[in-house]
Amino acid sequence: MRMNCSFAFFTTTAIALAVYLQTRSDSIAGGDAGELVAEGCKLGIAHPPGYPLYTVIVYIVTTFGKHFLQNYSPASLVNATSCLFGSIASGLVAATVHEIVTNLRREDGKDLPIVQLSSSITAGLMCSFSPLLWQYNTSAEVFALHNLFVASIVYALTKYNQTKHSPRVIVIGAYLCGLSLTNQHTAILLVVPVVAWVLFSSTIEKKKLITLSFVSFATGISCYCLLPFLDSMYPHAGSWGNVKTVSGFFHHFLRKDYGTMQLWSGGGGKATEDMITRTFSWVTDFTLHQLCHPTLLLFLVLGCTSVCSTKKRIKRNAMSRKMDHSGIATGRVIIASLTFYFIVFHSLSNLPLSNPLLYGVHQRFWMHPNILCFILIGVGFNAAAKVLPTTIAARIVPIFMVAIPLLTYGRNFEASDQSENQVFRGYASSILETLPPKSLLLINYDMTFTSVRYMQECEGFRDDVQTINLSMMTYPWFQEKQQLHQGINFPGSHYTRGNTVAWLNGGFTFAEFIDANPDYNIYIAGRLSHDDPAFVERYEEKPHGLVRHITRRSDTIEPTEVYRNSSLHLWKSVTKHLPPQKLPSETKYPESTWEWTVKKEFVDHLVSRSTYVLDIALRGPQTQALPSIAEAAAWLEVAISLDEKLDSSPSMKKNLGLAYMNIVRSDESHFPIVENIFGSISNQTRPNVKDWKAWATRQWQRSWGEFLDMSSAREEADYMSVKQIFETVMKSSQSRSNRK
Repeated sequence: MRMNCSFAFFTTTAIALAVYLQTRSDSIAGGDAGELVAEGCKLGIAHPPGYPLYTVIVYIVTTFGKHFLQNYSPASLVNATSCLFGSIASGLVAATVHEIVTNLRREDGKDLPIVQLSSSITAGLMCSFSPLLWQYNTSAEVFALHNLFVASIVYALTKYNQTKHSPRVIVIGAYLCGLSLTNQHTAILLVVPVVAWVLFSSTIEKKKLITLSFVSFATGISCYCLLPFLDSMYPHAGSWGNVKTVSGFFHHFLRKDYGTMQLWSGGGGKATEDMITRTFSWVTDFTLHQLCHPTLLLFLVLGCTSVCSTKKRIKRNAMSRKMDHSGIATGRVIIASLTFYFIVFHSLSNLPLSNPLLYGVHQRFWMHPNILCFILIGVGFNAAAKVLPTTIAARIVPIFMVAIPLLTYGRNFEASDQSENQVFRGYASSILETLPPKSLLLINYDMTFTSVRYMQECEGFRDDVQTINLSMMTYPWFQEKQQLHQGINFPGSHYTRGNTVAWLNGGFTFAEFIDANPDYNIYIAGRLSHDDPAFVERYEEKPHGLVRHITRRSDTIEPTEVYRNSSLHLWKSVTKHLPPQKLPSETKYPESTWEWTVKKEFVDHLVSRSTYVLDIALRGPQTQALPSIAEAAAWLEVAISLDEKLDSSPSMKKNLGLAYMNIVRSDESHFPIVENIFGSISNQTRPNVKDWKAWATRQWQRSWGEFLDMSSAREEADYMSVKQIFETVMKSSQSRSNRK
């Protein structure tokens, strides 16, 4: 790198790294982070396509930390590694911009190094502080490394365009292209246009060029050979796939479990939006959220125009003509890569953007084109400065360039600062701590599996609990993994729906699996993969903290107070790790984030436990039912305070009214004390001791009155019964008032 280019690179990298390290979390993030770090800790096989390079990097980092940095958790160290990758990527964005703009001469021949330098650093820092890249450049995901590969390949492209005859640049570039595919397959959408350009434009003899490129590319992608080696040498329960065989390896490599060339196996594999709709969604997101002001999009347009313009340029010598052409060539290949990415990726992606969480999953893949756009924006900054007189440009433009990264940083800091984010550590701990020793936990939620797996595999927390991912158990290759789950009986090859071809060929239903393991305390997080009438007939799922305990159905009703007290103890453990006051706020963590799902899980299980307590209290003896009924009502009110949407839920209002009605009917002389484990049970949910019956009457009237006013309540099965009771009581009350 030349001096100014090196300065742009190191300045941008240093600033980005300092900010990233200060705002990273010490814990694991949502999404795939927990699983990826867990497989790296144990050298296992991650979900398709396997991510062998990332697995090895995580293993090296966590092993080093285990010996020399014991005060840092594995997640913290891997997050810091992502910070390093992301900051270097931003530095390479700045370096690439500098290489391009220094090769695009001013019309008057008076180039301004200070403008070129400030344009480069500004583009790099805008990239660093855009919310999407900031988020994933500070968390343990493959995307920070992917961003580094994207920036590295584009920078290598700039060097190639300056020296088309250099075998050294071609070898390095081809190796990077191959290695990038061992981390993230979408890198192919950059590799294809770059390789096509090199093959078209290189001055090296074609046979030599193809040989050099192929050998270097193959050397890079050969990292995939680690997968069968790791699967053979380090087999352990919870790893994906059976990659020891050739067919199993390609099955995993081609992501056939999800559907090759698709992001999602749900929805029948069909896309819900077309390519144009998805591209417009990207434009909206980039303009309104990734840029600190929408007008900055004009510089993207200007950058594209400056490298595509055929306007005659002033050439001072042969070297000037060569360098000018190299800048134009790099810019045009970037534009071609952007176009190729949007057409191919948005044509193949099938995640429904109408679902906020899946929109967030899809959004991660926009970092790749965003990096290319920030490079072009940097070119646009320099192009805009060219129209100004040199004295004005030299004085004003650098000040303007400093302001843009500062505005971007200020706008996105609060949302991007994850230094206090311990959500998934608390979530996984609150699940595992409530389980009895040597339990079996069946999981069918990604966020639950990845966070629990990280805590067990990397931090050794409650590793006596066996966990099985239900979605893994549905694949035929799971038969090869069964022996790794010691003591668990599998009544067939893999979990499937009953009375199907797969079942007749050796699969088993969920009920058959539960039947085969009667001695285990079995718990489930998430829903079953298939409907199972036999399971519903023979078993019930009893709320147990943030999971459910699978037990055989019985005609005997469990004593209300026994369940209430035992489940209250469980929830004390839950709130120790996940205090309601520290649950993710929707302001910082909207529905498109995994953190939002943790709060939703918390509230859903809170409601589930409350309604279960209310149900068994009303079905059992009424002599000791009041403590359970009162606590159920208080907890339902807490749930509404945590999730305002529940205030418009007909079932919530119906159950609250039912609880308050039975409080009024109670023969108890004293109102029980409801233990305040949430710190949010207000006077509204805890009555004055003297007039608690009158208070309960008012609460009943409010709850059922609001229920009957809801148009959606008419779909409830008990609507007419509730209406009849409510109207009868209100008429009776009115009659008594009139007599008085």
